[in-house]
Amino acid sequence: MATITARVDDAVKVDLYAIAKEIGIPVSSLFNAWAKDLIRTKKVSFAVDDETLEDEEMYANAYAIKKRAEQSIASWRSSLVI
Repeated sequence: MATITARVDDAVKVDLYAIAKEIGIPVSSLFNAWAKDLIRTKKVSFAVDDETLEDEEMYANAYAIKKRAEQSIASWRSSLVI
């Protein structure tokens, strides 16, 4: 078993652990499930719309991710889908 360290906003961490506790699934299991799904499907799926983007930083990050994904797909080096 390997360990991966990821940086997230403090509020994201608090909310993530609260939701994980509420549904009874450890955060590590959620990340494992996400990673296995990514490996299996080679797709990253999440909604990017005005309602889910709460501030300018999130807009900037979402658009940067979308642009990199589009470039990656156009180069035929990835099957990343956003």
